[in-house]
Amino acid sequence: MDIMFRIQEIILLLYFISLSALSYDLFTRNRQVRKASLYVMTPAVVLHVISVIQLGISLRRIPILTFSEGIFTLSLVLILIGIVHLYRVKSEFVFMFYLLITTFLLTFYTFSPLNFSSTALTLDVVNELLIVHVGSALLAYVMFFIAMVHSVIYLIQERNLKKKKFNRTFFSLFSIETAKKVMVRFALIGVILLTISIIIGIVWGLQILGPLVFSDLKVIGTFVVIVIYGIILAQMRLNHDASKFAVYSTAAFVLVMLNYLVISEFSDFHLWSI
Repeated sequence: MDIMFRIQEIILLLYFISLSALSYDLFTRNRQVRKASLYVMTPAVVLHVISVIQLGISLRRIPILTFSEGIFTLSLVLILIGIVHLYRVKSEFVFMFYLLITTFLLTFYTFSPLNFSSTALTLDVVNELLIVHVGSALLAYVMFFIAMVHSVIYLIQERNLKKKKFNRTFFSLFSIETAKKVMVRFALIGVILLTISIIIGIVWGLQILGPLVFSDLKVIGTFVVIVIYGIILAQMRLNHDASKFAVYSTAAFVLVMLNYLVISEFSDFHLWSI
């Protein structure tokens, strides 16, 4: 494939890694992860700038006249504004939204059929996008499952501690603190992966169905799952109530399975993709 396409893929990968690390830092307040996020983002921005300049040189004009060019250039402008905003206001939360929108726009541009010279090449690229989309979603479901299992363990251990039942079950399971850390962190990682998956899935769906992708039941269901887990995580961050988080996380996993196993049956978009 074209070397510029590969460079854009590298930029996207670095943006996704940076976005994931920044999201993790915002919840856990891990300074090392924050630094890693910024270190990973720096070469991505540099490559992004070079790519836009290269496109401008090849076109012999500012690359903004077509819709595709405008998306590409706008994604660079947004991330640069985001960096300035981060430098001046020191708000990582706001910067995360700049990075999220930039990543979405660049994904749309990179995998747009308009950028490829043949139908066969377009299909290869769309299939690559599908693999990443499905892989990210499946990994997210695994993360939610692990979070759910440790939520149940947390509730069991909490009950044992309250009733002072230091029996064989108590010592055969994880400690309550370990269960708490794992259930929260894996739920957060699941949200990050599912968000990445839905971004890629929407970009892929736009190539197939156009704007109708936003009315697809599976897409709506996935958005609902992300929002619910986001609310649960926010509640945990604000109130530090691990017991409620464990209960809600267990209930939310039921919704995850319904979205994966049941709602998919009513999705023309996902049935088509099979």
